[in-house]
Amino acid sequence: MIDGLCASACTIVLGAVPHDKICVTSRASLGFHAAWDFGATGRPVTNLEATRMLYEMYPTSIRSWISRRGGLKQRMIFLRGRELANMYRPCYMDAQASAHTPSAHR
Repeated sequence: MIDGLCASACTIVLGAVPHDKICVTSRASLGFHAAWDFGATGRPVTNLEATRMLYEMYPTSIRSWISRRGGLKQRMIFLRGRELANMYRPCYMDAQASAHTPSAHR
């Protein structure tokens, strides 16, 4: 269940867990960026090989989405809302909550 922000290393779950075992809530947001190391000056430097490996482990739908946004860069890009909901099933609890409207209890 992805509920809230899943960014950076958290997104590895998309490649490690089967697609049919992942669900997203309406609050889910995925954040992607390039892999990096500290350079000689102590500043972040993109690690191209690690970025390629990370990109290749993502499912095809996620890779396509990332590619349409220019690929993995230092700047974080976010997948959420309708776009994310079109790629993964809703979590049962979230789907159940949206199917029921508040009613008076006796």
